[in-house]
Amino acid sequence: MLAFILRRLLLMIPTTLGVAAVVFGIYHLAPGDPATVMMGMGSGGQMATDSDSASKIDAFRIKHGLDRNPVIQFLDYIGPVNLSRDGCSLFSSPYGERKVEEVELPDGSTVPEGKPLPIAYLPDTPEGEQGEMEDLRQVLLDDAAGDAAWSNAVSRLKEKNKKPEGACLPALMTSLQELRLETDSRSHAIERVGDALAQITGHELQLHPVRLEQLGPGALINGWFRWYYEEGGGGRVKNTGENTWGGLLCLQLGNEMQANTPVAAELMRRLKVTVPLSLVAVLLSYLIALPLGIFSVRNQGTKIDGGLTVVLFILYSIPTFWAGLMLILVFGKTGLDLLPVLGLHDKDADSLSGAAYAWDVVKHAVLPVLTLTYGSLAYLSRQMRAGMLEVIRQDYIRTARAKGLSERVVVYKHALRNSMIPVLTLLASILPILIGGSIIVEKVFDIPGMGKYAFEGLLRRDFYIVMAVTIFVGIMTQVGILLSDITYSLVDPRIRHE
Repeated sequence: MLAFILRRLLLMIPTTLGVAAVVFGIYHLAPGDPATVMMGMGSGGQMATDSDSASKIDAFRIKHGLDRNPVIQFLDYIGPVNLSRDGCSLFSSPYGERKVEEVELPDGSTVPEGKPLPIAYLPDTPEGEQGEMEDLRQVLLDDAAGDAAWSNAVSRLKEKNKKPEGACLPALMTSLQELRLETDSRSHAIERVGDALAQITGHELQLHPVRLEQLGPGALINGWFRWYYEEGGGGRVKNTGENTWGGLLCLQLGNEMQANTPVAAELMRRLKVTVPLSLVAVLLSYLIALPLGIFSVRNQGTKIDGGLTVVLFILYSIPTFWAGLMLILVFGKTGLDLLPVLGLHDKDADSLSGAAYAWDVVKHAVLPVLTLTYGSLAYLSRQMRAGMLEVIRQDYIRTARAKGLSERVVVYKHALRNSMIPVLTLLASILPILIGGSIIVEKVFDIPGMGKYAFEGLLRRDFYIVMAVTIFVGIMTQVGILLSDITYSLVDPRIRHE
């Protein structure tokens, strides 16, 4: 049995990678453009008509790697080796696009220019140092700061540039990248940042007059990025990075595209909400469904069995969203006002004592748990009844009855274990659905769980959220199948896994 479990656990790795590949493919084939959705331009994938919006969308694609070859994106997401040399995931790092392009001029000649991209701080740059750099660069970007403030900011940046981290260059280059989207309205800010770079580095930038006429301040930005990539970045661009390993195989799920918060941390927070509700729902489903199925078998053909069958079929036929809304109408403030209907606790719950807080959570969880339970309860009880009816028609059951054993002993001792196999098979499908979270239930009751998180990720077309939630549900499906196989051996000694 141990060898069987280990073999199945190892088999989960390639299976999960296969799930990831399928989800990744569907994500890229689905209609709509994630960049336009995330930038608030709608979900239909229409491109913006004005150049500023188009530039922002283009910058978003570059920032999150949406403009790269999908194969490269997938390989880097899977890991275990970061494909970028600065230790950042290729899907969120512009390292692969840090290059100098040859731009063709009207006369047929070319001029080299750098592609403006955000430049991250080195991995060993202290957070305090980064915060100070951010404050100083914001002073240079502020048109109302004044000459004294600008001069002081440049002086402090020059002092900071003497340190090994060289944190001021990434800060100033990122400022230029941000200003690239507003070259006409922020020309003075671009010139200030360019002057600061010239004073700090001692480099005198030479710009081609044709490009200066074509792009205006944008030519200054491209010129400085060319210098940074070829000379100024030095070890920054060419370093091998601190984080060689990364990706899904290293249990790294990336950051949300919009909030830039770790998906793994948010996933754990949501699981703390969904898992307790789901486990209670699964336990209630089995604890109620199994006795109901046995009761139906023992009363087969009676009016009680017929009435119970009708009730359970009605429960199974009720849509989840309708059941949730009806429970809210009946037990909420519009009805009996017996139970809270939104969230998992009141707004002032943090001020309650431990016991009072727990009771508040229990009251809030009653309606969601009922909504999660009733459908699976009805289905499981019917499966239990069908499995039990098939078993009691077997020869060994008739033999037990012929020996004079009571119906209770025949059902609970001889028939129950074998009739459990079909019900245990359903564990493989019920567990991932409930653990993954019911989108409808969590939306209806405003519960911040896995289902709602998945729904929000789909609306935003957030790659990392969609991948993380789907892969997690896929893993839970495999765990459910493994648990079903293990429990087979427990209820039926004839089944052995080698």
